[in-house]
Amino acid sequence: MGARALALGLLIAAVAAASAAADGVLPFASESSIFEAALTPRAFEFPRDHGPHPTFAHEWWYLTGHLAAPSGERFGFELTFFRVALAPAAATARPDASHWRARQMYLAHFAVTDIDRGNFHFEERLARDALGLSGAEMDPLKVWVDDWSLAEAGANWQIQAAAQGYALHVQMNAELAPVLNGDRGLSQKSSAPHDASYYYSIPRLAVHGTLMREGQALEVSGSAWLDREWGSGGLGADEAGWDWFALQLSDGSELMFYSLRRRDGRRDPHSAGTWVGADGAVRGLLDADVTVGVQDYWVSPRGGRYPAHWRLEVPALALSVDLTPQLADQELDGRPRYWEGAVDISGRSQGRNISGQGYVELVGYERGP
Repeated sequence: MGARALALGLLIAAVAAASAAADGVLPFASESSIFEAALTPRAFEFPRDHGPHPTFAHEWWYLTGHLAAPSGERFGFELTFFRVALAPAAATARPDASHWRARQMYLAHFAVTDIDRGNFHFEERLARDALGLSGAEMDPLKVWVDDWSLAEAGANWQIQAAAQGYALHVQMNAELAPVLNGDRGLSQKSSAPHDASYYYSIPRLAVHGTLMREGQALEVSGSAWLDREWGSGGLGADEAGWDWFALQLSDGSELMFYSLRRRDGRRDPHSAGTWVGADGAVRGLLDADVTVGVQDYWVSPRGGRYPAHWRLEVPALALSVDLTPQLADQELDGRPRYWEGAVDISGRSQGRNISGQGYVELVGYERGP
């Protein structure tokens, strides 16, 4: 989602600022001239823009997907990498600087939803961009934290990560060209010009490879979704969180929508999304184009109440679908806590039955409704 990792990035920056200040490095400042800002549409260049943008304060590579084994067992997965700058890329290093001194930090999340066994597994890693502990490179693309990575592998991309008895090693091949969200890729989050980012998605990637579960190798295949975003701003002062939806539908179309929530519970008018037709036609969606109704809730044993069943409607597309979590508890107990999980889709489109699979992210609910 356009705003989806900003809270995470701001938290990383706050944690890292003390370490950075001790080394004489400028801390993260989202509304400062020390970082480049996303203020106007830009010309995207691929594959270059798959790589890092160190002149901006933060960015992320966000992968979610659905896999199946020959046995019919189904799995959801999430692998995300966040880069947060502690100092501008052009900052001059002190001659006596420690090799541990870093201008950037990286955070990664890896989660597996084992649907048939009813299990959800999550792990979080954080490392400074020093001594090869984490980083991002282009030509060829590689983003990593420790031994978790997203890397270019010939004409495909490769991801690998392991946590709590599960290890994923798969290849991905884009089935669609990058789709620019917002105004030609400029995604505005509030009325403040600085609250914006550059945002594109690859909403359908073919995936195949191996999922290790408790030492047993399972051949898996399926489909993934990639979100890429970078900027130097945040959410609006009156915005408290968001609900993000990424849907892959059985008619070959895709839909992304993020609903920004104000502190008073109302939806912010900067909520927006993108629809991609089966023929590749792209249509931007404004706040007024999409209705999202919550049908049920789930109460976390760790505190907080999350929406847990939705009806999403786009009247202009004659689309009405129900979204049902594949597991109730897909809460990532990290910094901060948030819910992100695999969902099943059923409904009607253009008067015909439709099904699908998707991912939903819910941020800002961990303290209560």
